[in-house]
Amino acid sequence: MSFDIECAGRKGIFPEAQIDPVIQIAAMVTRQGESKPFVRNVFTLNTCAHIVGSQVLEFRDEKALLREWRKFVEKVDPDMMIGYNIANFDLPYLMDRAKALKIQDFPFLGKLKDVKTEVRDTHFSSKAYGNRDSKMVHMEGRLQLDLLQVMTRDYKLRSYSLNSVCAQFLGEQKEDVHHSIITELQNGTADSRRRLAVYCMKVSTS
Repeated sequence: MSFDIECAGRKGIFPEAQIDPVIQIAAMVTRQGESKPFVRNVFTLNTCAHIVGSQVLEFRDEKALLREWRKFVEKVDPDMMIGYNIANFDLPYLMDRAKALKIQDFPFLGKLKDVKTEVRDTHFSSKAYGNRDSKMVHMEGRLQLDLLQVMTRDYKLRSYSLNSVCAQFLGEQKEDVHHSIITELQNGTADSRRRLAVYCMKVSTS
């Protein structure tokens, strides 16, 4: 399962889980050996116009969105969770946001339902890669592949932004929605939220 989240930050301030809501979570689920996902969906806060070939799940309440996404993870039961910067941002943000909203049953994202998912700080040091502080999300029974960590470990690039990496390896740009207009799109119409959802789903497949 690959996924990506979007948050509605305040102008000029990087999103903070204590304050800023999760407004969309896009996911793709693929069976091993198959080239195309059999699940393509986006969980969205407020209404969102139809997206061809994808399931749009609308929520009026952020707590309900997060609860249903956790149930979705439990239902599809992925062996591996993949994303770009999910170790240092997406997963910790989801955990912290759920804690801020007092969603008691959220931090159980692993295969063992009674084992709590936890975020830990880690430090890595080597002559080849230098010193790196990171986070590790202990999710019982599920492997995690953070493509940003793969890129920084295996390639010397001028920029590790998702847009730059996609241009380098895929020959195309992914960033058609700048982070500065995410909240504006969210506060707009069902069509503007669709534009954001399409972007979120595009990132989740990267």
